[in-house]
Amino acid sequence: MDFGLTQPQELLRNSIARFLAQDVGLERVRRVMDSESGRDEAIHGQLGDQGITGLLIDMDLGGSGLGMQEAAIAAQEIGRAAAPVNFHSSCVLAPLLIAGADSGERRSDLLEGIAEGKTLVTPILDAPIEDGRLDGSVLYVPDAAWADAFLLENEGSLHLLDATTAGIAVEPLQTVDDTRRVADVTFLSVDLGTAHSLGGNADSTRRAVHAARIALAADALGAAQKGLHISVEYARERKQFDRVIGSFQAVKHICAEVLAEVDPVQSLLWHAAAVWDEGSDEIDRFAPLLKAHATDVASQAVTMATQVMGGIGFTHECDMHVFYKRAGYDRQMLGNPTALREEVAAVMYG
Repeated sequence: MDFGLTQPQELLRNSIARFLAQDVGLERVRRVMDSESGRDEAIHGQLGDQGITGLLIDMDLGGSGLGMQEAAIAAQEIGRAAAPVNFHSSCVLAPLLIAGADSGERRSDLLEGIAEGKTLVTPILDAPIEDGRLDGSVLYVPDAAWADAFLLENEGSLHLLDATTAGIAVEPLQTVDDTRRVADVTFLSVDLGTAHSLGGNADSTRRAVHAARIALAADALGAAQKGLHISVEYARERKQFDRVIGSFQAVKHICAEVLAEVDPVQSLLWHAAAVWDEGSDEIDRFAPLLKAHATDVASQAVTMATQVMGGIGFTHECDMHVFYKRAGYDRQMLGNPTALREEVAAVMYG
């Protein structure tokens, strides 16, 4: 099987990469990182104009009707650009959960709003629902401080809760990655009757989570590739002892070893995305293993790439730290490598 990109997919990647390079450069990313809110109010609208927010949404609802391979392409380029958006949450997990819910006018309106980049829905998996009430806290919820609504999932059932509902407290959290903000969301005995039930089922939820893991793996891969690019460019210019440091064997070895580890992840990413698109149950193994391996490799890659740059690589002024932290975020969200490998072992061996 050929896991390379088709011509339309190459055109999609080039289009997304060009848009991100022109409109979402590191100067803009740094402004978001240094801001108190950590929010870029225009980013989702711009992604919507480019069709990125609606990649996984049916065409009759304003989306592109494409698959996981195209979403992985977008996620990888977003990671390469360190764009300040939780793509895995707002553009993958949320629309797939909603699409798997029971049909209805509200469902269609939500998906159309997401496709246009006008509606930001934040999913919360395993929401603290008991006896018809929401009561408890959920940590590290993406975009919680400015979401339009929370999509609450519990045992496959979905409920849409307006973010302005009384009894919701949102406390921003400081994490390693300032390009994507998260928060602690506390529900103070909120009556579930104030939420809109969307139905849903456990199987579609499972596949949606796997899709989000693939997107996180793609983001980490893009960050690792960009980190390697930065270090190689630095090694070509930085001089020591009247020679560029890229001519030293030790530096060459580091760059070559990073490339040798990072490059094979691309094929694994395309394979996992293809398995998801085929609807195969094999995705229960491939998606967790992809994310575990990709984020492990990405974390190691940006660590080694930082060492090529010496002391400057650890400073705030150097762009390398942006991708180092990006990979750290991807590593932890929706299961760290150890937990994901244990999950696969349970699937395979019981």
